[in-house]
Formats: sequence, structure tokens, C-alpha cells
Amino acid sequence: MFTRTKIRLTAMRKEDLPTYRQWNSLESFGRYYNASPIREESEKNAEQLMEHSDRSFRFAVRPIDSEEFLGVCAIEDILWPHRVGWLSIALGPEFHGKGYGTEAMQLLMNYGFNELNLHRLQLTVFGYNEGAIKLYESLGFKHEGTFREFLQRDGKRQDMHLYGLLVSEVK
Repeated sequence: MFTRTKIRLTAMRKEDLPTYRQWNSLESFGRYYNASPIREESEKNAEQLMEHSDRSFRFAVRPIDSEEFLGVCAIEDILWPHRVGWLSIALGPEFHGKGYGTEAMQLLMNYGFNELNLHRLQLTVFGYNEGAIKLYESLGFKHEGTFREFLQRDGKRQDMHLYGLLVSEVK
């Protein structure tokens, strides 16, 4: 359930947190992961990645054959009465374009639909994140709407898109 050919999903570990905190201060990470201003994450905020709840399931992404921390992915803010969850993924900038994101998303989708028995998975993505959009669409996610001019980056307004996937649509 937690392994593919290139990666595996594990629990977050305390030793992952310094790397995650450093990545947050990088434009090549922060600009794709969230709408907040780029800054190094505080220790307290980073430690929340390791907390467990009945509404969030967070994992570290690691290579199949080592303990290296490649990134983080999650199903969060689950609305159990409606069987809906939000997906997120963030890989370290040096790990983009190697197939790790595809495999991590496939594992998350399998976990969400088959273990958590969710009906719908959804996510948001910034309009300028063309690589992520291509990935999500290749996995079957449907563009369901646009939050027009949602954020401002480098003096320009940028859209944020909503994508969703129903269990009946899984390829």
C-alpha cells in the first residue's frame, strides 16, 4: 500500500524537519507549495507535520532503497460525513521531474479511495505550475473551477485552479 517502484511513503521523522524548513525559504519550493510568503518555517510549525489526527494523513516521500527525505504528501481536512479529502504534495526542488510525484500521488489516491473509503479527492494548484497541472490531469483529475486572480506574485495576479477526482473516475 505504501510502496511503488521508485518511492515509498513513511511517517514523517524529526530528522526530516530541518530539510523541510530550509525548503520553505526557497522560491523553487515555496512558490509552488502554498500561497504564503516565502520564509523559513518555524520549528513549531514544522513539528505540526508529525502530528496525527483523524482528519489528516501525512507522509514523507522516500526512495525505495534509502531513508533520504524527498518531500511530503498528505490527505488532509477530510470531511468524513461527505467522504471528501484534500490532497497535497511538495517535493524538494532537486527531486522534480523524476517520477517521484507521480508515484506519490498514485499511492495517496489508492490510500484515499481504498483504505480511507473516500468518495472524492480534490486539490488546488496555481495556474503557473504547469508541471503539476500536467501530472494531475494525467492521473484523471478534472479541472472544476478557477479562483481568478487568487494571488499576487512578482507584481502579477495569478489564478488558482480546483481539481477533483471521484472514486468512479479512477483509471
